[in-house]
Amino acid sequence: KLVSTTLPFGVNGYTKYGRKRFHPSLKLTKRYYPHVHNMDGFYVARFKKYANGVKKQEPEEEDDDEEEEEEDEDEEDGD
Repeated sequence: KLVSTTLPFGVNGYTKYGRKRFHPSLKLTKRYYPHVHNMDGFYVARFKKYANGVKKQEPEEEDDDEEEEEEDEDEEDGD
């Protein structure tokens, strides 16, 4: 989730540019212009993390093991 940067200066991010419209939460971001803030220009966005770790996925069935077992059985039958 996008949250406020809590930085005291900078220009709020764009919520609209020309005919394009962006999500209203982008006003929580900050833009820094080199000619205005006397520093390198950059863009700051701060996110809040809701959960740790990676999403758990169901394990995929491995067909390779079954194929290997079938090959082993074929080799035994040939002897």
